Amino acid sequence: MTPDNTPPSAAGSAPAADGVVDRLADPEPWVLLADEPGYDGFLTVRRRLYRLPDGREADWDVFGPRLAAGIDSGITVLPLTAEGRIVTVRLFRAGPDGVVTNLPGGLIDPREEPGAAGRRELEEETGYTCESIEVVGWHWQGASSIYRKFVAIARGCRPDGKQSLDEFEDCVPVELTVDEFRAELRTPGAMTGVDAAYVALDHAALL
Repeated sequence: MTPDNTPPSAAGSAPAADGVVDRLADPEPWVLLADEPGYDGFLTVRRRLYRLPDGREADWDVFGPRLAAGIDSGITVLPLTAEGRIVTVRLFRAGPDGVVTNLPGGLIDPREEPGAAGRRELEEETGYTCESIEVVGWHWQGASSIYRKFVAIARGCRPDGKQSLDEFEDCVPVELTVDEFRAELRTPGAMTGVDAAYVALDHAALL
């Protein structure tokens, strides 16, 4: 407790003289002691041993697709047609165990530029090409992931390419209006990759 018996969290957020609320200090980072391979499949799991600031040690599982193959990142593309429609794909996903809507994207090959990977994945999954593509950022796949998901916006998309699906892909391209796409985002369980979709819409000023 602080000297005035105010809990630390409340004391740290007290308004300053100028009326601005102080931000609490970040917690101390954990110290990585060991990083060992675990399960090696499409989803590769590694086991990490950390020492916490209070001296305790904790095992933690972290994951990412095909890390053992040198792949540590992927890309999601928001494809916009000249008419302002969004090109999505309908496909089966094993996690939800059903058909969902998704933005096109996939893994970035070792030494492949994210933008080039975005163009490639867009055409492979939808049969669309684009006039331009802009990588607007990236985020972690999840709190226990060491896999980066890049986000790109492709403009001038048109169905003049060749769809080339992997062995177990069943992508069906579907064009949606922005309102239809946002309705899909708001529907629980209708889409995967929702975080990347919101990042892309934000950068495209379509939220």
